[in-house]
Amino acid sequence: MHVAVRKHFTHNTDIGQNFLIDGTIAAFMAERAELCEKDVVLEIGPGDGALTRALLRTPLSVLYALEVDERLRGCLENIASRDGRCRPVFCDALRFDYKSGLDALPSKIIANLPYHITTPLLWTLLEQLAPLGAEYMLLMVQKEAAARMASAAGHKDRSPLGITIEAMGEAEVLRLVPPSAFHPQPKVMSAIIEIRISKNRNIANDKKWRRLLAASFSQRRKTLCNNWCAGLGASGMSRDKALEILSRHGLPPLARAEELPLEKWFGLMEDPAFVLNASEKEDKNVLES
Repeated sequence: MHVAVRKHFTHNTDIGQNFLIDGTIAAFMAERAELCEKDVVLEIGPGDGALTRALLRTPLSVLYALEVDERLRGCLENIASRDGRCRPVFCDALRFDYKSGLDALPSKIIANLPYHITTPLLWTLLEQLAPLGAEYMLLMVQKEAAARMASAAGHKDRSPLGITIEAMGEAEVLRLVPPSAFHPQPKVMSAIIEIRISKNRNIANDKKWRRLLAASFSQRRKTLCNNWCAGLGASGMSRDKALEILSRHGLPPLARAEELPLEKWFGLMEDPAFVLNASEKEDKNVLES
């Protein structure tokens, strides 16, 4: 049935419908995840089920397949009728309540993510599922998004999401995936990234952590000092105070956000000089950009 779907289906590229057609990539992801009988897996954006079927060839316990496009209901329900471990859920992954919407909480998330919502979706998963025990993610994302998630301190691709993932565990880009692995072919290279969550499971929800990162990255070309002065609170932060904070943490006056190692972010988070006077909406816009 999936072949027929690919042949006659009109893909909605506005919601990132680039179906995986390379079976070797699906098999690689299913094998890499090392799934066992106790694993409850969440897949987001299954499309016509190429990765879904590969995952069901493992001994996993339950596979929740979240899909926003009702046109794919027949295809996914056909897969579920053949394997009761597959449970399609038709919803918007950004708006879904993962805590109450699933009968069992997923320990692993394996997905070919819609590229246009990768960053906000990752924040949602870290906020909702990491505190509840999710420990592993294996994701297909745009190559540039993978770089932002896995870049170390000092790299130009360093990002608030990547720093938060590092604070919670570790991320590794495993391999690149060419456009030919999908239909229709995207105009970008993709990458498979592996994320392991092992600590600080609630930090993605910490308002001060989010405020600090949002203020520090509000304008990438500016220094921390300039960003803090412009963005921390309705009245901002004085330059003298910003320089004092930098000095207290052993940072130079012209330090930029992408340069800081993780321990410096933890130190700044504990500094009482930072206050929470910005709106969550403003922070969200920066963190999810």
